[in-house]
Amino acid sequence: MGYNNIQKELINKYKLAGKIRFISFTILLFFLWLMKLVGGYAYLNGLFITLIFVEALLNQPYDFILKKVNIERFQYYQMMIDVIAISWIMHYMGGLEAPLISIAFYAVILWAGVVSSVKAVTFAVVASSVLFSLIVIGEHTGVLPFVSFYEQKIPTAQMLSLLIGNVTFFFAFGCFSAWTSRVIKQLERKRQEETLKQTHKFLATGYLVSNAAHDILNSLASVKGYVEILLDKAEKGSVENEMLKSIARLEEKSMDLLERFAKFSQKPKPKYVRTNINETIENALSLTWPLIRYSKMEIERLMDEDLPVISADKNQLEEAFVALILNSLESVTEKGKLTIKTSLTGAKDFLEIVISDTGRGIKHEHIDKISDPFFSTKKSGKGLGLGLTIVFEIVRRHSGEINVESQEGEGTTFTVRLPLNEIERIEL
Repeated sequence: MGYNNIQKELINKYKLAGKIRFISFTILLFFLWLMKLVGGYAYLNGLFITLIFVEALLNQPYDFILKKVNIERFQYYQMMIDVIAISWIMHYMGGLEAPLISIAFYAVILWAGVVSSVKAVTFAVVASSVLFSLIVIGEHTGVLPFVSFYEQKIPTAQMLSLLIGNVTFFFAFGCFSAWTSRVIKQLERKRQEETLKQTHKFLATGYLVSNAAHDILNSLASVKGYVEILLDKAEKGSVENEMLKSIARLEEKSMDLLERFAKFSQKPKPKYVRTNINETIENALSLTWPLIRYSKMEIERLMDEDLPVISADKNQLEEAFVALILNSLESVTEKGKLTIKTSLTGAKDFLEIVISDTGRGIKHEHIDKISDPFFSTKKSGKGLGLGLTIVFEIVRRHSGEINVESQEGEGTTFTVRLPLNEIERIEL
């Protein structure tokens, strides 16, 4: 499938971090070179320049690396290289005598919170604290070569005080970064929810227009018939005759306007193509991932890898699966599981998709109503009641069937069966 939207967003953030890294370390190299040129303390040596080269040029999200490395893991590789390089640069600049370099650790911790998750922040804090401590203690005990502008060691008590203080600040800053990460996720989730809400509003408008226009057009047709009858009876040139002609003209304009609205609201005709159901479900999961990743819902895939392709409208089925996934997401308030299973039925004449969640379930008296337009058990403003209606309509268009089983407080299972037309085995 290639990178989905979330992966592309992460890659763009990593590339931005790469540019910031390149500029920062280039400026550092220029500053140290300038210090040496004017006769200042010479921190530069071969290994030091190599470390800056690694950070500025090699530790970048190049495409050939991203193609071979899992994008979720790449951030940990990148952070680890950052922390190692910063630690050694700090060592060659005098360890505790270079407090300015320790700011780079805070930058890594903050970036982990802005771009990723609390888990990444914890990783950055622990890695920074451990390597920072090893460098400081190693220099003080003589395990590492002693580098100092003042050419004298500070007392052990002072060293431990500064070490504990810095590590404490790492963890305190990590708490701030983790809080920032949660706030950013909440804002992103709210943005995604608003986007989906607007999409459902447009769907609702189209549904209303397409269903109401037919009845209104029938009523206008009746008005037109009555006007024509009255025109035959009215005296030509009379006031009544002119008024009836005006009504007829207004009726024609109204019918024309309604017909245009009805055509505008209609969906394009389905395009039936060879469709791999597993891929379609994965696409639906990718579209809903911005919300799933901020929820407590676990996804379990039980996909039959040897399913036949079917003749179907890919986009419509994807829309149906998105609606079912979002329905499960809204019903799972605490940590729960969404299980998606695909298989062939016993007679192998239907392809079966089972979407089951461990959410709050549906009341028994509501199960028969969930396919009704605008029926919703959500609070006002939380939904339009069109999601499941659209699902049932799409399945019906594909000559399929959908079954719902639910137990209040335990969860809901939607079973979709689609007929196999012109079966052709997928080449694995």
